Parts: sequence; structure tokens; C-alpha cells
Amino acid sequence: MAKKIKPTTREHISLALELYNRIPQGRKVTAQMLQEDLKQSGIKRDIRTIQRNLDLIVNYFNVDKDTRDKPFGYSRNIQSKLIFGPRENIILGLAESYLHAVLPQELSTIINSAFNQIQILSLSRMSQLSIKSKVFTDLIQVSKEYQVNINTLFENICFSLIHQRLISIENHHSIIHRNIKPLGIIILNSELYLIYKNHKIEQIQLNNIKLINISSFTFKYPNNFNINEYRKNIKVLDNNSQL
Repeated sequence: MAKKIKPTTREHISLALELYNRIPQGRKVTAQMLQEDLKQSGIKRDIRTIQRNLDLIVNYFNVDKDTRDKPFGYSRNIQSKLIFGPRENIILGLAESYLHAVLPQELSTIINSAFNQIQILSLSRMSQLSIKSKVFTDLIQVSKEYQVNINTLFENICFSLIHQRLISIENHHSIIHRNIKPLGIIILNSELYLIYKNHKIEQIQLNNIKLINISSFTFKYPNNFNINEYRKNIKVLDNNSQL
């Protein structure tokens, strides 16, 4: 009979971190759901091992265990720290590198601030400087001058998108579109485009927006709009036109 190999301390910690990273905030998961999730990633453990590790996580991390009904549910507290392993850190590094490559240089400070906050909220011991030295995005960045303050313009568009506010925009040909519904932003050929709905769904380069005003009125986001499907059906006309 083959002797059963006892897991090492490193393996115990690794499994606990894998489980912790899969416990969401704001909703609950069960031990069975986590077991299946691990299995999909090639990590096979019996349900008792999963449950024992979850009990340890509840004791030492900001994780709640709902015992009112079976199977028990596990969820992270809103204020709990994020734990990033090597995989997550490299993905974040690539994401930051990509955004610096495709977005206007004027937005670099915002990008840095966003990723700095992610690092602050995490328990990762890997420094951003160390990660940046190990990733690179090889894209051709087209340097362009925006005729308006791109930071203010971008902030207003983001605000209207998140809070679903109607906006009015004026382009550099003094054409005004009033009370339109912002639906999304896409990056196409290193250009930023605002997708919006007026009488129909249209697009405009951010570089072609002269002025934007945010209304106090909100709108209901169309349930039948899918930005991925929409992207498949659009073509670039020229650098300053709508798509």
C-alpha cells in the first residue's frame, strides 16, 4: 500500500490563499462551489480539506461564515484586504503597461493613481517597481494633441457612464448633440471613442469632442445593448469622423 504523502506547510498556505482569492465580496459561495472552482484550475481536494481550510480562513481573515442554512456560505468583508499572487501581479502589471501604451499621456497620472490604490488595498509584498521591470507592452503609441483638457473631458465621460447621466456634447464643427445617452468607451486603433445613443447608437472620437455638459437627469441603460457585439459591426471612416 502506497504511503500517503503529507502536504507541506507551503502547500497548506498555498491552498488557503487560493481559496481566499475565490471568496467574493457582497455575495456568498459554498465549500462545494469553491471545490469545483479549484478543480477547474487543476487543484483537486476533498470537501473535508476545503472545509477545514475555510474554517482557518474565517478565523484569521476578514471572512464571514453564514451558518443559518446548509450548505454554509462564505463571503469577504467589504474592508478586507486583497491577496495577489504572482499570477495576479503580472496580470496587473500587463494591464498597467497596456493602458499607458494606448491611452493619452495626459492620463498617465490617473493610471498610476488607480494602480497605486490597488497596491494599497492588497497584501502583496511585490513592489510595483519590481513588476514594471518584468512586463512590457509593445504597441505603437500615436502621440496627438488634444484641443481640450483630456483629463477633464475623460472625467466627465466616466462620471456620466457610471452614474448613467444624460449629456450634451459639441464637436469641433460646432455640431451639438443634446441629451444623449453615453453607453461606453472603446479603444480602437489606439483611439478612444465614446459610444452613445441619440436617435440611434453612434460613436465619436474623444479627440473630436470640444465640450461636454452633464445633465442632472439619469437614463435607463438599454438592456439589449452589448458593446462587444456592437464593436464587431463598426468600421473606421477617418480620424475625425464619427464611426
